[in-house]
Amino acid sequence: MINLSELAKKLKNEKSVALFCHVRPDGDCLGSALALKNALKTLGVKAEVFCDDAVPSRFFFLNDTKSVKSELDANYDAFLAIDCADISRLGSFSEKFLSHSNTYVIDHHISNTRYAKINYVVELASNAENVLELIKELGAEITVDTANLLLMGIMTDTGNFRHKNVTPSTFYSAGKLLELGANVNEIYFQMFSAQSEQRAKLFGQTMSKIRYFLDGRFAVATVRLSDFEVTGAEQNETEGFIDFIMGIHGVEVGACVMETQKDKYKISFRSKTANVNAVAGTFGGGGHVLASGCQIQGDYEEVVDKIYLAVKRELPL
Repeated sequence: MINLSELAKKLKNEKSVALFCHVRPDGDCLGSALALKNALKTLGVKAEVFCDDAVPSRFFFLNDTKSVKSELDANYDAFLAIDCADISRLGSFSEKFLSHSNTYVIDHHISNTRYAKINYVVELASNAENVLELIKELGAEITVDTANLLLMGIMTDTGNFRHKNVTPSTFYSAGKLLELGANVNEIYFQMFSAQSEQRAKLFGQTMSKIRYFLDGRFAVATVRLSDFEVTGAEQNETEGFIDFIMGIHGVEVGACVMETQKDKYKISFRSKTANVNAVAGTFGGGGHVLASGCQIQGDYEEVVDKIYLAVKRELPL
């Protein structure tokens, strides 16, 4: 794998870079990509960020989040995937990425498949930490806007510093960004407190129907298409549901099962003990040991049975 100084040197020599977020972009992906875009631009490198899905409006409180594009607008000397463990996470951009002769990956997932020509994968609590170190190595200015983007990435991917992957270096990085002017209070409010009335209704409805398995050690919250219709909430408003489940006494593994299309489910896993990267990997997904995800098609009860059996295999007695 390429080291940080070599990566910085190569990116400095690129004339133009297209940066790609994964589908259903989250705070870490968006913050990392937009921050690196800003840094490259200060060095004279043409850079833009692309995503196959629209950016959720809850991220619009930060500058630049509305600048993400859905279609390639030009030819770029290099393609760079941010926070994407495998090529499928790029959605409709997957084939174009694989066919490009000059590709990079910057990621922090243990399940990363190293699908680019140049791969920089370091398993930190957030990918924003990798990007912060890269920007420092590039010698690029970190503006207040860039600091806010990176802190949003760190805070969202660590559950506001609650997850077990948080290390002293995570806090060091966050502290550095605060020194540079990042607004931790606004980021916390927008990412963890602010919500629509529709989202509040969906949350209450979902949590009232949590299902428990394995003597309460495994809990499943489900959001069906009909739930979105009844409450008026959007699919991108389920962020944080899984964290609530993990706060329930006795729960060691939690799953949030969201129906995205008829008989198609996006599943997010969190764990205190079991390797849910292995659980998600059973179904072609992945992520981290204690936080992963996948997609499964089929009848709802069959989907629940499948994840139950996969979790049971990984959950220590």
